[in-house]
Amino acid sequence: MAYYGVGLPTAVQELVFRFRNHVCKANPYCTLSRLKAIFQQYDKNGNGKLNLEELDNLLKSVGMFLKVVELQALIKYFDKDGDGFLSFREFLTFIREEMNERRNAMVLKVYESQHNTKITSDFLRQIYKIDNLTDGMKTFIDNIRVGDELTYEQFMEFHEELSLNIASDETFTSILSKAWNIDEKQEDTAFQEYLQNSLQQIKERLIARAGGKKFIVNVFQEFDTNKSKDLSISEFIFLLKKLELDWNKAAINRVYRIMDQNNSGSIEEQEFISFFTN
Repeated sequence: MAYYGVGLPTAVQELVFRFRNHVCKANPYCTLSRLKAIFQQYDKNGNGKLNLEELDNLLKSVGMFLKVVELQALIKYFDKDGDGFLSFREFLTFIREEMNERRNAMVLKVYESQHNTKITSDFLRQIYKIDNLTDGMKTFIDNIRVGDELTYEQFMEFHEELSLNIASDETFTSILSKAWNIDEKQEDTAFQEYLQNSLQQIKERLIARAGGKKFIVNVFQEFDTNKSKDLSISEFIFLLKKLELDWNKAAINRVYRIMDQNNSGSIEEQEFISFFTN
């Protein structure tokens, strides 16, 4: 069976099927936090990526012993950015299916509708009824400190656990619609207006702070406190405070994701400059 060319997708699908079975046996409650811990354990140099050897060691740990050509095929297939490694996001698509666009949109709609609500682990238990939660969802909730408000990433992670157990998009969106009293098709015009105003505000105030568009990079460097060449969500929130922008959590999350054009989870320097100069 070919691992390059025409036979690649079929061969890789068989390898992925085998791997997912092995992982499920070794880790019955494979939550995203657990998968991240596994990834980090085998990312020996801590660069946030798995090379061929690191992936091989991870696979061997769950009882899979592959040929070099098979390992190369897996990396080739899942390496979406073409750098020759597997990032954590690419690793996740290797292990399990991601939520599709419709499900992602529904979860986002729910989150943004709750901008005046503190969503905690106990709140989720009440919304979904504790007896209806899967083991993966219970494990996730148990790992959230009591009283802490969930971030958007945690809220999404919880619903990815839910999504894994629901085959139909109609069923998934219906469950969320009934639980949160949200109409999937109804537009939240008030939030859209709020969002557009927020986008205009941050552009005007940041350009003014920079002293013009050509100095935008100076503001980025000012708030890139760890000099990582990207802005984390905490650095972005600090920037908003300095600009005296008191946004709700839904607007903060949405603008941050708009600026993160490549969906890497952070705002890179060029993305930042592009957003304020275009």
